[in-house]
Amino acid sequence: MSTQPLPSTQMEQRLAGYWSELLGLQEIGRGDHFISLGGNSLLATMLANRIEEELGIRPMMGELFNTLEEVATLCEQLLQEQAEAER
Repeated sequence: MSTQPLPSTQMEQRLAGYWSELLGLQEIGRGDHFISLGGNSLLATMLANRIEEELGIRPMMGELFNTLEEVATLCEQLLQEQAEAER
């Protein structure tokens, strides 16, 4: 059980679901760190693939080794950049 605040944004909630599935954990907090929860490079690759399939963006591997809040912020930025590029 996480001692961190629960995900608050839609992106945090979505990513928390991915993390939960990959890491086998029930609850992921905003300040939880992927590596500290048991993540590794193989799981990060699987996470990157899932993000690309579901959201259409591809964060760099190293960017996934952060807190849920930081990864969610990054994904939101990538989505915004993608939308601006398509204009």
